[in-house]
Amino acid sequence: MNDILDLILGALNIIYGERWVAPFVLLPIMFALAAYVRHRAIVTTRPYLDAARRRVQTLKDALGSDSDPVAERSAFAENYIPVSAVMSDDQKGAHSLVLAWREFQESMVDESTSPVRNTNRPAAFFNRAAPKLTMLTFASNIFVGAGLILTFLGLIVALNTAANGMAGQDVSVAKQSLQELLVVAGAKFFTSVAGLGASIWLRFAEHSLSLKVRRETDLICEFLERGLLYVSPQRLAVEQLEVLREQRDQLKFFNTDVALQLSERIGAQFTQAIAPVTASLTALNDNMASVTQGIGAGAREAIEKVSGEQLRGLSETLGDLRGRLDAIGQAVGSSSDDAARQIRLAGEDFAKAASDIRDAFVNLTTQVDGIGQGMAERGEAANAAQKEALETILGSIEVAQTRSVTMVTEILEALKNGSVSAAGKMQEEVGSVLKSGVEASQETFRIAIEESGQALKDTTISLSQAVGEAAQQVERAASGLARTGDNAERTAEAIRSVTDNARVVATSLGDAAQGFSQAAGPVADAARSVNQAANQLAQTITADRAAGTQALGEMKSLAEGVRATQDAAGQAWHDYRARFEGVDRALSEATEKLAQTLADSLTEFREFAQNVDREMAAAVGRLGNTMTQIEEYAESLDEYVEQTRNQREAAE
Repeated sequence: MNDILDLILGALNIIYGERWVAPFVLLPIMFALAAYVRHRAIVTTRPYLDAARRRVQTLKDALGSDSDPVAERSAFAENYIPVSAVMSDDQKGAHSLVLAWREFQESMVDESTSPVRNTNRPAAFFNRAAPKLTMLTFASNIFVGAGLILTFLGLIVALNTAANGMAGQDVSVAKQSLQELLVVAGAKFFTSVAGLGASIWLRFAEHSLSLKVRRETDLICEFLERGLLYVSPQRLAVEQLEVLREQRDQLKFFNTDVALQLSERIGAQFTQAIAPVTASLTALNDNMASVTQGIGAGAREAIEKVSGEQLRGLSETLGDLRGRLDAIGQAVGSSSDDAARQIRLAGEDFAKAASDIRDAFVNLTTQVDGIGQGMAERGEAANAAQKEALETILGSIEVAQTRSVTMVTEILEALKNGSVSAAGKMQEEVGSVLKSGVEASQETFRIAIEESGQALKDTTISLSQAVGEAAQQVERAASGLARTGDNAERTAEAIRSVTDNARVVATSLGDAAQGFSQAAGPVADAARSVNQAANQLAQTITADRAAGTQALGEMKSLAEGVRATQDAAGQAWHDYRARFEGVDRALSEATEKLAQTLADSLTEFREFAQNVDREMAAAVGRLGNTMTQIEEYAESLDEYVEQTRNQREAAE
């Protein structure tokens, strides 16, 4: 171990063996290192100082030349955008200033107002952005320690050398070694002087740079304080409380007056939209009832008018014809049994034919009466069904309207008693209720329209069937009349042949005996009467055919009128349906606009509430930071008081 120690001391003796090493080698080296450290600190700090000076000049220009605080804040608010651009410019050495500006910008309340308000002091952000000159402090301390270490190493080498020299018996050698020890020891203290000098130099450099950095940073904070209006978190909380109170009053007004007005307006608009449909359906019911009654009465009157007159004329003609035939039978009864028998048989056949014709017309009259009565009954049934359908429509409309108004009222009451969450659900509830009300109204109208259309269709089909049956019965009556006319013609031919035979018999009797001339005269008169009756019967048959043709034409025109009425009713129904679709579309658009308006209002209210919550949370967070600082200050003050108390007690 001694050898190792001697080896180390020998190596150090090479450096410290000469007295000039410390003042001319170590001291310049230490000062050169201190100069390098100072230069590096200046180079590192200069970009920050340049960026800070640029920002100071920008803030100074933004404040304007007027020293009034109000004017300075107004000018700063007008020049805020250029100032923010310069403060956010991330140039060389300005990164910490940009971060500090961004953090400080978050503490501003509203950058678009004049003056711009902030809730935190800028010094809390920009003082942290200033560069810390810890390298100079560290280097100054190191230089002091290095100087002391080098001094002690030199003393160790000098003492070791002196000890070796004084180990001998020669006093002069020992004296010389002691002198060299003192000389070398004095020279070695130059290292301590060099360390202390370098440390002091670095300390002055640190102080100078710190003053420059602090001055520029303080100017930035000062100009920001002059351009901004500081608002404490407590004052901001009070303002927010006032805004919340105003919102509470507005919500009360919205939940009471606006809700009631909304309910009344929805009910009025719904009633106004349904009123034309109700009036149209009522008018349609009245028109259909009048058309049905008019068709039944007209058909019955036309059939009775046409058939009654012809039947009465035919009955009178047949009565006259029968009377004349009886007179002819009585007149020729004495002339010849064969002729009388033929005439009697012909009269009986003709009487039977007349009776059949009368029965046929009686049946026709009965059937026509039945047809008219059936048409009247069907019209009344259709009228009753249509009235019932309309009553169902009106009842369903009233129920749907009542249900819509009730549900809207319930929703509005729920909104009145609810909170912000209930207000958020109002949009969905109102949209679903209005949609269900519109769907219920559409379904009710569709069912009512189908029922009314089906009833109208059934009535029209029944009316068409009744008219067809009446036309068929009229055709069958016309066929019966034609067959009766044919039988009458055949009877007339038989009577004509009998008359011819009677004329031959009369001529023969005239030739045989002049005494029967008086008896032949009545026979001739009877023959002429029979001829006249036959001609009248033929005319009556022709008139009946014309009357039947006329009645058939009137029935056809009646059927065409019914068809035209049905087409008009269909067109009217199409118009009513188009009008209803327009009303439904208008109601749907009004409902969508109402739902959209409510959605926009609720969205704005929700966004406003979120912004208020966010700002309150930020304010509370900043207040928490402030309280933390206050707690730290309180703890520091407690420690200071405790230290003062301890010092006072120690002094006492």
